[in-house]
Amino acid sequence: MKTMNRKFYIGIVFFIASYLQFLLPDSLINFRNLTILNLAFMLGVIYICDGITLKLKNKSILSEIRKNTKNLIAFVFVSTAGGILLDGIAKWLGKLWVYPYWDFYTYLFLFIPGFAIYWLMIVESYLATKAIIDYFHDGKQIIGKSFGFEKYLYKILGITGVVFTFISIIFITQNWFRVGGYIADFRDVSNITGNFKINFSYIMLLFLGLWFMFEFIEHFRKKTSLIKDIAHHYFSPLVSILIGSFLMAIIMETQNAPLGYWVYTNWPLQNSHLFGLPLLMYFAWPLHYILFLSLFRAFTQKESDEIWRGDMIK
Repeated sequence: MKTMNRKFYIGIVFFIASYLQFLLPDSLINFRNLTILNLAFMLGVIYICDGITLKLKNKSILSEIRKNTKNLIAFVFVSTAGGILLDGIAKWLGKLWVYPYWDFYTYLFLFIPGFAIYWLMIVESYLATKAIIDYFHDGKQIIGKSFGFEKYLYKILGITGVVFTFISIIFITQNWFRVGGYIADFRDVSNITGNFKINFSYIMLLFLGLWFMFEFIEHFRKKTSLIKDIAHHYFSPLVSILIGSFLMAIIMETQNAPLGYWVYTNWPLQNSHLFGLPLLMYFAWPLHYILFLSLFRAFTQKESDEIWRGDMIK
């Protein structure tokens, strides 16, 4: 393999710079400095991974997004929708984490750009992992035709997704009327409050409902999907999600834990820890990869071709 490209080395510089947070004196540990260094971390991962994907596959999701206004708008739309799903359900309803250094209005101001960068980091880490796996084990083959059972499978998934989503909303609503109180208020950005929080099992049911609906939409729009790739024996996407999300969880969470730019709360088995963080949190990382990637592929066109198999369906 030849020397890596410039993007890779720019990413290395950003990534290393992000660890300067551990050298900050207490007087400089504040929202502004931690936000800048957290941004450096995400940009570092984005550029490192984009450099890897560009080197191994001559593809760049970063370049594809910036190719035209339509792609950029689609990217912002999807990342914002993903942020609403992630923070709206897990943070505001589930109260699974807080941002101690933030206030509500700063949160609103940075929501769209923040999730755009975060979402891009997630996708880039997945694509780089998949590029490495495909480089050493090229399991990517053209799907000649779909299996006969698929037209029934995706209808079932679509119906099941709607049912799961509907049931979870009913459970959440019933739970709120029974418990009462505020669903959320401004303080929930940065503090642990006694406001309403939903059962973790409802969050998982809602996740499955949304994922199954995205699978149906991908099939309806004649695109590949995670389940379709698995059914056709292309396992690189699944393996890439598991490896990529685990590595990102270890690197990002252990970097965050000492200073607590975000802090986890209200998780099941909250006291069962790995590296000082709730054990179940690590299992949740692959799930939000699946949701973000499926959402992106379901509602965009060519810019997301490489998410699964590149939609090589005859």
